[in-house]
Amino acid sequence: MKTALYIFLAVQLFLSCSAVKRVNPPLNDYISSLNLKDSDTVMIIQEKINSNAAIAIFKGRTVYYEGIDKYVKTEGVDAPLYDEKSWEKMKRKYKNKNTSEHWLKDDYWNLNDFKHQNIIFIKQADFPNPGRYEKFDFKERYRVFSFSDLMYYKNNKYAVFAVKSTTTDYKNIDETFILVMEKKNGRWTVIQKVGDGIYR
Repeated sequence: MKTALYIFLAVQLFLSCSAVKRVNPPLNDYISSLNLKDSDTVMIIQEKINSNAAIAIFKGRTVYYEGIDKYVKTEGVDAPLYDEKSWEKMKRKYKNKNTSEHWLKDDYWNLNDFKHQNIIFIKQADFPNPGRYEKFDFKERYRVFSFSDLMYYKNNKYAVFAVKSTTTDYKNIDETFILVMEKKNGRWTVIQKVGDGIYR
């Protein structure tokens, strides 16, 4: 009976580990690229970033230059990786039609989403805002991240998601950027990082 119980528990553990490995592979490959030790603690904002932010950053914006009488793309992902038809297809599939809020208040990250398990989750409203001059001293120094859900682009050749990154020392988590990843040698690798273009 004990043997059967041990086998059952071993199978459950294997299945749970396998499930984690299959979830969000680009996101987990990005975190793995940070060379964190298993003992390293990271902090993750519990609420997800709205995918609409990633879609907008990917497109960027164009500016009309009167001297040359044409619009010039000044931000976002450059061609040939960017093309309007593929971007529109991604937008139709992943646009959040329920809310335009930057943070999704009813969609949260949890440990099952990540291979790295040494994570402290914190609500976005509880993370210190330096602009409010609040006193908030963390006992330890942590790297802090926030992510949007994954989107796939050009027939799943590329993965795209939004990221915010800071530390508990710096605390400023205003800037949002996107990562564009491509699978190389069995792992998802960052091929482009694009900022939101907002001057701070």
